[in-house]
Amino acid sequence: MKKSLSVILSSAMAFSVFSSIALGADSGKSSANFTDLQNLDDASKAKFDSMISAGIFDGVGENTFGLTDKMNRAQFAKVAALMFGLPVDTSLRTSSFSDVRADDPANGYALPYIEAIKKANITDGFGANSYNPAGEVTKEQLAAFLIRGLHKDAEAKSSQGVNDATVSSWAKGYAALALQLNLMANSAGGTFDGTSAATRELLVLSSYEAKQQYVPGSAAAPDAPAADFVNAGDMPSYPLNGSISAHIQGVLQEKMVNGWRFGAAVKLTNTSSSTTRIPDYELRVKASDGMVYTLQASSDNARSIAPQSSVQMNYMAEVDKNTDFDLTNVLWIDVDDEVYPKKETTLADAPVGSLVWHGADAKIDPALLGSWGAQFSIPGETSALRYSAANLTKQFTGQAPTYIVQLKVENPGQDAATVPDFTLTGKAEGSSFIGKRVEQAPVTLNAGEQKYIHYAITTEPDTELTAFYVLSAHSFLKQGAAQPVPYHTGRIGFTLPDSDDTGAALPAYRIGATIPIDPLSKAVNPETEVALQELDWFENDGQSYKTAVAKVKFTNRSDTAVPVPQLGAEIVSSQGVSYDGLQGESTITEVLPGMGAVSTYAFVVPKTENSNQFTFRLLETQGQSAAAQTAQTAQAAQAAQAQPSQQAAAQQGQPGAQAAQAQPSQQAAAQQGQPGAQAAPSQSTAQQAKPTYKTPIAQVNVAITPLNQIGNEYTFYPYKLNLYHHLILSYVTTNPISNTFDYSYKLELGLDIQTTDAVLADPSNPKILFQLEGPDGKRLGSQTYSLAGDNRLLSGSQSIMFDNAADSLQTPISIKVYEVITTPYGDARRLLQTIED
Repeated sequence: MKKSLSVILSSAMAFSVFSSIALGADSGKSSANFTDLQNLDDASKAKFDSMISAGIFDGVGENTFGLTDKMNRAQFAKVAALMFGLPVDTSLRTSSFSDVRADDPANGYALPYIEAIKKANITDGFGANSYNPAGEVTKEQLAAFLIRGLHKDAEAKSSQGVNDATVSSWAKGYAALALQLNLMANSAGGTFDGTSAATRELLVLSSYEAKQQYVPGSAAAPDAPAADFVNAGDMPSYPLNGSISAHIQGVLQEKMVNGWRFGAAVKLTNTSSSTTRIPDYELRVKASDGMVYTLQASSDNARSIAPQSSVQMNYMAEVDKNTDFDLTNVLWIDVDDEVYPKKETTLADAPVGSLVWHGADAKIDPALLGSWGAQFSIPGETSALRYSAANLTKQFTGQAPTYIVQLKVENPGQDAATVPDFTLTGKAEGSSFIGKRVEQAPVTLNAGEQKYIHYAITTEPDTELTAFYVLSAHSFLKQGAAQPVPYHTGRIGFTLPDSDDTGAALPAYRIGATIPIDPLSKAVNPETEVALQELDWFENDGQSYKTAVAKVKFTNRSDTAVPVPQLGAEIVSSQGVSYDGLQGESTITEVLPGMGAVSTYAFVVPKTENSNQFTFRLLETQGQSAAAQTAQTAQAAQAAQAQPSQQAAAQQGQPGAQAAQAQPSQQAAAQQGQPGAQAAPSQSTAQQAKPTYKTPIAQVNVAITPLNQIGNEYTFYPYKLNLYHHLILSYVTTNPISNTFDYSYKLELGLDIQTTDAVLADPSNPKILFQLEGPDGKRLGSQTYSLAGDNRLLSGSQSIMFDNAADSLQTPISIKVYEVITTPYGDARRLLQTIED
């Protein structure tokens, strides 16, 4: 009897949590619905509201959240799967853990979620082939779940860990990192209390902090091997005298039209306590055929080295020799010209066979070619900075494709560090393409800080890149020359991602839920929440294209006004077809504290596009100031409005074609036969502004949301419109001069208009259009009204006149009621109702 009762109670609790997680997203609940959350401070309430509205947590009862209650490991498996957006196979009936069964009345529902978090390396179980689904989640287990979910397992394992007897030895690194990332805090007694059960209050608050720091798609696929570290090894040090030592940073041997070019970059370090003059040593290179060549020093090389400091020295020579050979050694030679014959002393002889870079013909050793996402450092640099490839997008500069590589930079050191001068090159079969860093200003990271840097690599059309090489940038200034000769050397690289991610594998997005923004992005204030409220088709009268309109809400959770984020957007169909969106102009420039603001995005799409499921991405513009970005967006909108029909026509039957932003007529022609092509900026725009590039900062998998209609009531964000009464009347007047008749019509209308959310909406978007049509569908007249501002349409009885609409009596008459959105491509409209005479 006791066992049966225990199973019943466990089943009831599991069903309560299962139902609240599954249905909480549609319940419309917040902290205000639970009596035990009323005494929380405003900041904590906002965090609870975020997790409740996202459908991740709900209460244990109708009015009780259960702050001090516990949660078992099966329940938290589902929380973790939802929070980190993991793919879940709900058809699974067999678990890899012996104590997880689908027929378990208490925890069987969690089987697919447990398998999902295991596949994502968030858990490896509780013991030998077991998960312990009914066991309570302890604080140290929670720390491990969250750290692994953030893809920081290796970082935790390499951490020194906390010196805390309340934490198990295996969990000390996870606890230390959870404290460092402010996911959790020590108890009032100063200890972590790792083996104690975590309360639901701690689960919500720590999960919220982890969710804020989580970057969707930031890790390799679960089935892929973990990203490694590309290590080129330490550069040997060669002492030249009692105080100066040399490190070779790179050696160049590049084929020229009439011979060879040699280059060498050397770092000299002064180990003494006083400034030291750099001796006039000669630098020579030895070839495999036994020949030795002397390199000339760059005229801008340093003449002395400060104490305990380093300088970079550059050397170069060109040799008129067409036979093939390899450089094998770098020699430092002290030449004494004061004696006869002159005396030469070899100070250092460095083998460099593995360091020589062959320019465009260079190929990196496969052992030094990491996978996408692998961490690496810059060879020859003593900086603590670590880099990893985070995102890859393809855009077009003119007719040429440009790859934008986003690198994540981390500073695990104790001091601030500046990103050194290096670049990326795109490697294809038989050719290489040197990239440029998008950020022009120096990028400095404080200890523990993370940032993104971006590289733009423009290639030839139809080029298939196979890898990206990491190149150190150097320059040689010839005596008397005005400009230096740039050259590059490299040793490491990384491959491209396995495949283009269309976002189809993302979990289904619930309209209105908070969209996680990349925490390293600076485009959205950390106190601003972003949510997609609507995505639906709008028609464009008489055009060969249609418009997808997205309405995005920005909510300000701070106590001061913040600017409305200026973001780009794109939608990608399940077939990989990408359409660029333009943010509509708005008079609403700030989001007030505790309120929201609505921005609209318009995507011009061919009428042949029949997908109803898209990946919606928000994009951050790189390479231009916000003011210049706004100006360019306005120019692009004006150009796009000229002939958007040609833009859509160009995409008919073009898989992968991306919607144009500027000069649609030119872009449509440019995109013929260019799968995956993106609109090229107009020539005038390109001349007036530096290129800009867009990188995603958030993405969700969303379905088209049809108009919400119940009877004569229509809900379109952020309004609810009820047309509860209507009557069409006709009038005839006589023109005394022409002795002809003019016919006018009046719509007597009873309506109720309400806003459905605490947001500021622009008076121009959306509007309501009343279009009068004759029996043949011909438009006889129209009236347009705003829903916000001084001259808005008001609730109550309204009379709408269509004066002198026809010169003969038209019957039957109809009036179509549209929601109208003003877009950079013209007005797009969505039919609400047709009122018949």
